[in-house]
Order: sequence, then structure tokens, then C-alpha cells
Amino acid sequence: MLMKKLIASSMFLFLLGAVSFAQQEITQKCGTYNEMEKVFEMYPELGEQYYAHELLKNSQEITYNKNGEKSIAYTIPVVFHILHEYGNENISDAQVYDAMRVINREFNNEDPDSVDIVAEYTNMQGDANITFKLAALDPFGNCTNGIEHIYSHETRSGDAFSKISQWNRARYLNIWVVEVVGQPGAAAYAIKPAGTDGTGFWLDGIVSNHTYVGSTGTSSVFNESTLTHEIGHYLSLDHTWGPTNDPEVACGDDGVPDTPITRGHSAFNCLGTYAMGAPANGNPWSICDTTVVEDCQNYMEYSYCDRHFTPNQCEFMINALNEIAGQRSNLWQDSTLLLTGVKDLLVPQDPSDQLTVPLCTPVADYTSNTKNVCVGELMNFSDASWNATIDSWEWTFEDGSPATSSNQNPVVSFNSAGYKTVTLSVTNAAGTGTETRTGYIYVSNLWGDFTGPRMLDMEDNYVNWFIVNNPEDNHAKFEVSNGTGYDGSRSWKLNNYKDVANADLFNDDYFYYNRLGLSEDMLITPSFDLRNTSNVEVSFKYSYATNATQVDQIEERLLVRSSKDCGETWQTRKTIFGAPLVTGGYAGYADYEPVSNDDWETSSFTYTPDQNDEHTRFMFVFEASDLSSNLYIDDINVTGTLSLVSDEIALLDLNVYPNPTSTGQAISVSYTAQNEPVTFNLRDAQGKLIATEVIEQTNAMVNQTLKGTENLRAAPYFLEVISGEHTTTRKVVVL
Repeated sequence: MLMKKLIASSMFLFLLGAVSFAQQEITQKCGTYNEMEKVFEMYPELGEQYYAHELLKNSQEITYNKNGEKSIAYTIPVVFHILHEYGNENISDAQVYDAMRVINREFNNEDPDSVDIVAEYTNMQGDANITFKLAALDPFGNCTNGIEHIYSHETRSGDAFSKISQWNRARYLNIWVVEVVGQPGAAAYAIKPAGTDGTGFWLDGIVSNHTYVGSTGTSSVFNESTLTHEIGHYLSLDHTWGPTNDPEVACGDDGVPDTPITRGHSAFNCLGTYAMGAPANGNPWSICDTTVVEDCQNYMEYSYCDRHFTPNQCEFMINALNEIAGQRSNLWQDSTLLLTGVKDLLVPQDPSDQLTVPLCTPVADYTSNTKNVCVGELMNFSDASWNATIDSWEWTFEDGSPATSSNQNPVVSFNSAGYKTVTLSVTNAAGTGTETRTGYIYVSNLWGDFTGPRMLDMEDNYVNWFIVNNPEDNHAKFEVSNGTGYDGSRSWKLNNYKDVANADLFNDDYFYYNRLGLSEDMLITPSFDLRNTSNVEVSFKYSYATNATQVDQIEERLLVRSSKDCGETWQTRKTIFGAPLVTGGYAGYADYEPVSNDDWETSSFTYTPDQNDEHTRFMFVFEASDLSSNLYIDDINVTGTLSLVSDEIALLDLNVYPNPTSTGQAISVSYTAQNEPVTFNLRDAQGKLIATEVIEQTNAMVNQTLKGTENLRAAPYFLEVISGEHTTTRKVVVL
């Protein structure tokens, strides 16, 4: 382990000249004080409570063991909330187990790298005698492995309001793992005990970027001590230079007697000689007092050469665990350990040690590479189940091929158009968990719903052909709204309003879930066959109000994207943000509705189709902010010039069948031959010629099976039909 850290340190120094400014910012690994000040600015009463709290002073009084014996052992139950959108931030349980191993090692003076501590601090290695155990029972008494995985846009925020699903902070240390930490450039942050008292209870816990959790998976040995640092804050410790997030600025003191005054150090001036254990008098780590080597290797530094706590720092943390501030004194009581199920659990020694958690019934969860697909197109499903190890998987796909699967991550196609239901059941010795999602996948036909230009004013049944995607299954979603459209007709409404005044504080949990910042909702049009349409322009009307009071606060965005492959990939065509987005002014946190045509604006963009635009869809994406209000969409108009198929091709009255077909069944054609022979070229999706045939018959009815099409693999193909100087293309799907 020591060698790994030294190698990582050396490589880091070598790469310093090449890293970007953003990468340098992340080395300021802790955002504790900046995040506290941000919350205190929004809620001044919390700041007043924090700065006036007498227990903040008491936590800096050392209580020594008069007998000189080791203090009592403390056990703290822990829960990890993994906030994710099915990306790399959805870290594995093994990575969490590894993180637990690291923090237990470092809080009990068992870090193997402690042999690298410089001479001045060899006898100043503190043992806090604190053990951390993953919870075995959740707040409702259900079996848990102490790790829950939550799909949420809050993973891209990581601020105080991202602390969703907080478990009782008097019984659990809550740790949230996210993609982006709220404070720019920070790796993690925690709120000190006195900052979470009274109405500040919801602030309690630690937020960490997933690349700073443990030493494996998405993290690394270089980042493994970040959670140790944040738990230090959670148990009242300041940075060694004091209560700021600014090392290398001014000499300061953390109030701990055995940590010297220091200016603080970052990875950019502490690695190297010091990390190798050979500082000299007058070295650059004796800045504030030339006679004292500053404790650059302290876990509460920014140095990334962390090795130890001091004995007095351990005393401070033990004091915090014996105070009522932040309810820390409740965490380790026998009654708490019984209620959280950790009293008799083993301490994790190895990331794969399953004895550290009970075997629970798994929670079924899954994702797919897309939610929109064509008939016969292949798509990938991925298991994302949690709460336990899993022995078997059973999938069911409505009208799917296959219809069932026992693979963990199956590949599936669907045989007909429409919304499809998917079910996953996962099983182990403790039981079975099942997740059924009705209408989870939308399957499109292989042809467009409309040919050429079309006006969609939401007044007829075509409105039912739209697709609504509400990824988080919350109140903010598109729905048809009567009497609110342009000219007072129907429109699509994205309901971003929630009546928090009448919400049930306990059941609705509105304090967290009403904050929509960074969430996305989608409205997808029916499909258009634009292959023979030129000069295409897409226009639409929109109405929107905001709860922002200044233009620079308008962070919401409306984007329009297009797809010609049934929604597998999308290209952005239009983006509206800032003042141009707001047509209805200030919403006033009410259920906004447009009251006249003056509340609407028209936007448009040009679109150049090609021969692949057989079933083009347009998607409206609204990226919300915490100040979002309702959005309305109406009168989607696709205009252009429709060029009719040439008379020669039209007279063929061509039919390609069966379509879709299946492996082992050849493709047949029937048509009325005119004055020219007809050439048929079958190509794959990459344009490679698979088979070709010229049928010489003219002025007659033709029914013929095409040669070379008998043993096609399952995939989409394109049949190019050439009659004289005229050409058309038909898509053929083999299942």
C-alpha cells in the first residue's frame, strides 16, 4: 500500500504541468465551510445557532483518561445513499465495502502508510478507537446492507438539498455519493455537529464525489482518505489551519494543542520530499514557525499524503461523540446499535467480506441503453439491482424476442409497435424482489406516422401519438391541458408546480423532492417520413413563466432534438434559454397558465432530411432549475415541399414481403413491371452490398423471391430498387 501511494504521488507531480485548471481545483478536496456558509446565507437562523452554540466550544475541551488507559470503544452505524442516473456514479457495493475498510483502518491507527510518518510526528499517532459498521436494519426495521441506490438528478447537484432519503441522523452516519459535489472543485464536504441542530437536522451527513470513496472501483488509493477527512469534520474537527477552505493563504490554528500553527498545504506543495519522509530544517513545510515542521501528513490537511490523526484530535472527536450537538451522543448507544442491527456484526476487514452485512432480499432495479426503439431493433437491458448479492435473474418482455430471459443483462428486440412493459425478478436465499415498469419502452413502426409536412395543433386524436418521458416518475411531467393552448385550445403542459403549502410534510418529503434543478422531462412527437420533403422548417409555440427574479437566475433551458433512428440517438436542433424563454413573466410560485395569445412565442429551425428520414421524431427537452414554473407547447408545424415519387416508381406498385421477416426466410417482391428491367440491391445498415438481382421482365405482373436473402442474420437492411433512371429504397427488418 505504501509503495502504491508513493507511485501515485510521484506520477501526480510529474503530471502537474499538464493538468487543467479544473483538475487542479478538485485537489481542494473539502468544501465543508463553503457549503455551510451557502446554507447559512439562505437560512441565517441556522448560522446564528451555529456560531452561538456553546457546545462548539465544549467540543474543543480535552478530557484525558486519568488512568492512562485506552478510551472506550465507539461504534457508529453508517448508511450510504448512492444517488445516480445509472452511470459510473452508481458505484458497486464492493467499492463501499472497501471504503468502510479504509476508514476503520484510519480511525484505529492501522494505516500501513503510518510507517512513512516523518520523525517529528512518529509518536503523535492518535487512535480514536471508533468503529464504523454498515447498518443492518433501516429506519423501519427492514433488512439492509447499509447501501441504497437512488435514481435522482440530484447526483449532478450534490448540494445540501441533495441529501434525499436521510435516515435518522441520531442513529446513522449518512453518506451521499454523487457525480458532482455542490461546491465547485470540491471532492466532498460535511457539516459540523453544531451546524445541524434544531431546524438544521436536514443538513447533517457527508456528501462525496464517487471518485473519492474507498480505493477501488471509480476511486483510487490516491483519494482513499477523503471520507476519513470528512468524518473528522462530522466529529467537530477543523482543518489544521482553521475553519476555512483556503490552505496556503494565512497561518491559522485549529484549536487542537498538539497540531502546530500552519498555513495549510495542498498536493501542489506537500508531495515529494515530505511525502517520502525526509524534511529538513528550513524546509518549505516550516512556514509559520521556522522551528516547527508543520503536520502536512495529517488527515485534516489537503496534502494527499495523509497518514494520521494526532492524539488530541482523537480526544476532540471522542468529546463530540459525548455531546448532544448534532445528536452525536446517540449514535453509539447500545439501544442505537440494536435498532440499526449492527451490535453483533463483524468489522469489515476485506472489501469482499460479506460477513459484515446480513443477507437481505434484493431490490430489483434495471436500466436500458434507450427507451425508444424500432420494431425488430436490438436493445440492451442492464441489471442494477441492489441491497444484496443475487443468485438468479428472471426477465419478462411484453411481445419481446426473447419474451423471457434468465441472463443478468439480456439483449432484446420487440415484435410490434407501442408501449411495452418490462419486469425483472431477482432472487437469493433470502427472497425475491420484483420490479415491473408499465410502458417502460416505446417501440416505433418502421414507417412514419405522417408523410411529409404536417400541422399538430393538439386538437385531434393525434395528440395521443406523442410520447412522454418522465425519467424520475415525479409530479413534473408533460400532460395534455385543456383551455390553455394558443387561441385557448388544448396544449401540452409540463407541470413543474407543486402545492407545497398543502403538502404532507412527512409523506411528501417536499422539502427535497420539490427542487427540480437539473432534472429533465421529454415530449416526443409522432414520426414523419421526410425522405421526399425539401425546404423543411419546424416551428412551435411555447409559453413559460419563471420564479426567477433576475435574468442571470434563469438557468432553465428548452431544447428541441431530432432522431431518425427511432430515438436511439438524438441531435440538438434548437436551444432556448435566459430571457427569450420567459414569455409569461414571473410565476409567483403559482400554478401558471397562459391567459392570452400574448403569453406565447413562436420559435423555429430548419431541417435538412435525407433518405434515412423515414420516421423522424422531434423531442422537446426541458432542463429545469429550482426556480422552474410550468411550460406549455402548442402548434408544432413541420412545413416543406413534398416531392411525389416518380411516376415510373409509383406505377410499379411495389410490395416487399414478409416485412419484418425472420432468419431463414427469404425476401420476396411483387410489382407491376413497366418498360424497364428492375434491379434489386440489398444492403446492410453500413451500406455493404449483401445481394443483388436484376429481373428482366417488363410490362407484366412479377412475383419473385430474391436470391441470396435466405440466411440473413437478425438486423435491419435496405432494399434499393432501380427502374431505369428512377430509384426508391425500402427498409427490411430480419428478426
